[in-house]
Amino acid sequence: MSKAGAQQQALTNALTGAVERIQAGRLDEAIKTLQAGGALKNPVGRNILGDIYLKQGKPREALKAFDQALKLAPSFPEAHCNRGVALQEMGRLEEALKAEERALRHRPDYAMAHYNRGNVLKELGQLDEAITAYERALKQKPFAEARLNRGTALAGKNRLVEALADFRQARALKPDLIGAYLGEARAHGKLGQYDEALAAIQAALAVEPDNVEAMVAKASLLVRAERLDAALEVIDGLAAREPGHAGVRAMRSTVLRELGRYEEALKEADEAIRLAPKDPDNYAIRALALSELGRVEEQLETLKTAERLGAASATYFHGRAIALTDLGDLDEAAADYERALALDPEAAKVHHHYAMLLLSTGDFERGWAEHEWRVRDRDYRHGSARAAPTWQGEPLAAKKILIMREQGLGDTIQFGRFVPAVAATGAQVTMTVQRPLKAMFARAFPTVDVTDEVGMRGGFDYEAPLMSLPHALGTRLETIPRNVPYLAADEARAEKWRKRLGEEGFKVGVAWQGNPEYFRDRYRSIPLGRFEPLAAVPGVRLISIQAINGLDQLEALPEGMNVESFGDEIGRNPDGFEEVAGLMANLDLIVSSDTVSVHLAGALGRPVWVALRFRPDWRWMHGRTDSPWYPTMRLFRQPRHEDWDAVFAEIVEALREKVDGA
Repeated sequence: MSKAGAQQQALTNALTGAVERIQAGRLDEAIKTLQAGGALKNPVGRNILGDIYLKQGKPREALKAFDQALKLAPSFPEAHCNRGVALQEMGRLEEALKAEERALRHRPDYAMAHYNRGNVLKELGQLDEAITAYERALKQKPFAEARLNRGTALAGKNRLVEALADFRQARALKPDLIGAYLGEARAHGKLGQYDEALAAIQAALAVEPDNVEAMVAKASLLVRAERLDAALEVIDGLAAREPGHAGVRAMRSTVLRELGRYEEALKEADEAIRLAPKDPDNYAIRALALSELGRVEEQLETLKTAERLGAASATYFHGRAIALTDLGDLDEAAADYERALALDPEAAKVHHHYAMLLLSTGDFERGWAEHEWRVRDRDYRHGSARAAPTWQGEPLAAKKILIMREQGLGDTIQFGRFVPAVAATGAQVTMTVQRPLKAMFARAFPTVDVTDEVGMRGGFDYEAPLMSLPHALGTRLETIPRNVPYLAADEARAEKWRKRLGEEGFKVGVAWQGNPEYFRDRYRSIPLGRFEPLAAVPGVRLISIQAINGLDQLEALPEGMNVESFGDEIGRNPDGFEEVAGLMANLDLIVSSDTVSVHLAGALGRPVWVALRFRPDWRWMHGRTDSPWYPTMRLFRQPRHEDWDAVFAEIVEALREKVDGA
């Protein structure tokens, strides 16, 4: 054999031997084989060396090897293609794109260069161009990774049915490709197909039982499917096995927050930050826990840290929108809700929160539409399973419709005003209400079948949750029904309480405690002792209209404060609302925290003053002292967080004027 032939044989042996060692995972040996065989003087050898460095996680060394290969062979498409991969791993995306385009100039049908170009475009957020690049790669060579990444890009464009087809084809081409199973699960999850999504995750775990990403995805899906206890069980198992996994801690914080365990959620978020202090999403998750704890200033500082770290997730924008709303920056909060929904269009809770902001500013057209997402929110509660189509404003003459109560007693009272408008269409209306309200609504709406349970009633043409009526009726701020009073006290009870109360003094009914099961009750309810300055106004009698919750506070009043109470006759009477209504009919004024009492007083047309926290519930709107819902209502707002002193100072001043003018 000639010397040239021997050198060529040695080169071939070195290249072949290096490739064999790479395939066996013996990367250091592969490098030595290239060096010993003189292959590093050859562009192919340099290209293989760069590939080894990429596999070792050394993109800088890989880039040097590919540059050296191109010095030896400037038209070498494989080296240009691989050089683009190294540049992408280094974050130099525009240079990576040019490298892939050079490879394609030298070989237009190069499937891997089209594929790598698609990867760069996807990372740049240019999803349409990425999809086209993947299609060109697949035209040349139908390989699983191109299917997977095309599916991911399609999912990013919300083309979920097409994405699912790609993920399935990727699985068929490469059954152990875990990313294809996860992509399929995420697409099904976005479509709300949680059983199918969980089946895909189980298939992934059958291939790779210890895959942490699959188990985290499973927990995330269980959260979205409202199976929170099952999600926590999965995560607890992961946390025990992977105590140093920041993503697991972050997920555990999310689940604990959804379960209402806010202090624990904060601790888990802090642990996630300790483990991964540069991950902005961990700070966004911490901010959501702080929001639930009412620590708004700290929440905003946490979000600023997330922003400095480059946060751009839906969770981040959702958390910042909540904080900005609490601080009163509603325009920027609205912009953040829009950003969050652009990233996660199916996030029901984000839509629901955005609805409350829009409604608080009087934007009812968009607000009621967004409010319809509440029925997909985990926290949504209504009083009947749906058995008929949801009414969306269709003609109702001679039709039967079931209007279902939802949420709390106050919501039923506030939104009950819309029921007569539905009945006026000629419909046969059945309305469900909570039992304590049944008699009062039946008396107020004699043409409506008012019940506390549907029972054997059936044959409905439509159903509608009560709080969907304003959307279906096209209600705007100026068209809120103001036919107040639309509820009335029972005449016999009103007369009984007139005699019991007598004529002495200026009679002020007070209520202070809402339903403690409401997760923000700690912000709206007010300790009864805060009402003490009202009792000091000459001529004022404070009379308790509080029912069920908070009655123990009557036993621990500040010295010298007197609140008249009628015990279980009001507080724990099954017909307590009828008694309270009769009592309210004989009061000169009602002063209350944001509880059902203010809705009842407003619906009865009684004068009522409401003490509101700095950023109250959406229905009290933004910055108003009156209410478009209740003409006899006056609103007193905290000028800053937790400042009840200022609220009651203003109420006392107004009360003095009212008593003096009585």
